[in-house]
Amino acid sequence: MSGRYFRSSGYLADGAIPRAGGGTVPLAALPPFLRTLLVTDGTVTKSLEAYFWEPVAVRPIRHACLTLDALEPGLAAAPGASVLRREVSLMGRSSGRCYACARSVLALDELAPRLRAGVVEGRIGIGELLREQGVETYREIFDLSWLPADTRHDPLLAPLAGDIVARAYRIRVGGSPAIVVREFFPLDLYRS
Repeated sequence: MSGRYFRSSGYLADGAIPRAGGGTVPLAALPPFLRTLLVTDGTVTKSLEAYFWEPVAVRPIRHACLTLDALEPGLAAAPGASVLRREVSLMGRSSGRCYACARSVLALDELAPRLRAGVVEGRIGIGELLREQGVETYREIFDLSWLPADTRHDPLLAPLAGDIVARAYRIRVGGSPAIVVREFFPLDLYRS
């Protein structure tokens, strides 16, 4: 499923997610809380804390400032621009469960100096940082996908067992698409 979704509604009567390798899965077949996470434009970390009722830590896996060498789909940055590539896992502090993993690309030149310093520091999640600094943003979901366990070979996703449901969205800051985020959720964890 790619394109612009959930712009004015969290409900798509015939919505379906494409499965890697073919076929689709109806959105209605997903656990209700996972559907909620897929459509939210708020901070996923806070939603996870409220639902699973434990603090959630953002654990960095990769955090590197780089020069963009090719166009990044959905991002307002040309080759040669400074970007931050970031990979994190969202871990329950008490349970140790991995609730989600995320991969982000941030166009550093599109961010105000204070926000840029905060993301480079990397102490909290992007959504939390935007909220903490009171930055006005618009989030646009542009892709949903289903990754069966036997079709993926991505080291970021190693802590996530079973099938994964993913979403991608861009965050516009000051009208410019400055951040692209792809989040991965382990389906079995949300079924229980």
